Amino acid sequence: MADASDLDAAAVADSQVLGVIVIARNGDRVEYYQDPKTYEGGVTETTALGEVESHQLGSVLRSEYLSPTSPSYIDGMRSDLVDNSEIKVRVKNGGEGTVIFDSAIALLQGLYPPNPKNKIVLANDSVVTAPLGGYQYVPVETVEPSNDRSLESWTDCPAFEKHISEFYASDEFKAKEKDAQPFFNSVKDFVFGRPTTLENALYDYINSELTHNKTYAYRLPPTLVETARGLADFHENGVFSDKQSGGIGNIAGRTMLHTVLKALERVAFNDDPLQFMLVETGYQPFISLFHELEIVKEHPELQAIPDFASAFAIELRRGSPPDVRDFLRFRFKNGTGGGFKTVYVYGRHADIPLTEFIYKAKGGVISSNKQWAQVCGGSSFINSELGFVDQITYAATHQTLYTVAFAIITFLGLFVFVRAVKVTGQKIKNLRAKKVRLEGEEVSW
Repeated sequence: MADASDLDAAAVADSQVLGVIVIARNGDRVEYYQDPKTYEGGVTETTALGEVESHQLGSVLRSEYLSPTSPSYIDGMRSDLVDNSEIKVRVKNGGEGTVIFDSAIALLQGLYPPNPKNKIVLANDSVVTAPLGGYQYVPVETVEPSNDRSLESWTDCPAFEKHISEFYASDEFKAKEKDAQPFFNSVKDFVFGRPTTLENALYDYINSELTHNKTYAYRLPPTLVETARGLADFHENGVFSDKQSGGIGNIAGRTMLHTVLKALERVAFNDDPLQFMLVETGYQPFISLFHELEIVKEHPELQAIPDFASAFAIELRRGSPPDVRDFLRFRFKNGTGGGFKTVYVYGRHADIPLTEFIYKAKGGVISSNKQWAQVCGGSSFINSELGFVDQITYAATHQTLYTVAFAIITFLGLFVFVRAVKVTGQKIKNLRAKKVRLEGEEVSW
């Protein structure tokens, strides 16, 4: 008798893609410093290389999901001109904010390139084409950590900072740092005063200089960047992971899962037009998601920093009769080299039924700012049980109500003021009317 995995594999062999959620990392940028204890970020800027990388990723996604000849084509989704009801874009606007925003725009330019069909015929029969040969404008929602923690949940989180400290104090970390002492001694002349410790990961600086500084590239011994990358992978994997599913170390992935589940709910609902969701972010949620979904058990090579312009695609597929259930397929593309590779979640070696995935994933999901604050050990700055996205609507609605109320009060105050002025004016007029008049004719001077 065939087991459940065999039946599921048969059901999705000729499955139809209903929609895709893509989590994409930003493209190349200059050095980005993060405080090793709190992960508060410094200043950075995007580069032309980074924009090209993200644009290339957008072109790859277009070939995969918007080309009718592709086996992963999203059934029924318009590919020539963007239909804004079919696509939603969310962009992390915290650390690396401008870089991630620029990367999202560049990716969208590759996903929906300029098209001369993007035009309008006016009443006088003249034809106007959008700028740049039919440039297509896709709305982008920026997600601010100050009011929505779904895309940057690891900063200002006391419990996560404690997790970082415990990792640095672990025997594993101390042993790794001891083994790396020869590297730290060798790299001192190439980091110009920066602390040469494992806690202060040096790879970001070294890699940025190696990419953008010719003099530096000519001087740096080739083995140093490879060693620095290995130590950075160890460092970031330790910080953004947890030994337990639902642990604080996976917080970056646990808040991201809320966005994923809400999007899947919309795509699976036949009356909702959404078919493609893009979440542009940094590298942190990738590591956490791969641990939270147990992908690293089958793919240990993913316990590392994903390259610039990487993408994690979650495809919602509908099986063929007689089993027409909805399934999920997970695919990962590491940087600009190579294509998408299928990865498996929760130990399954096949596409997972949507209902099973929701059942297994929902236990670790953080779905609101209030829950995030409770997990982090702080107080919620938005006192609401609503979800992340709902809280934005909630805040906006109440801000609107406050604005309307203020306008009404201002109007009433103005009305009372005008009324008082009129009464005062009338009293003055009456006083003037009562002045003494002398007998005889008035004489003009």
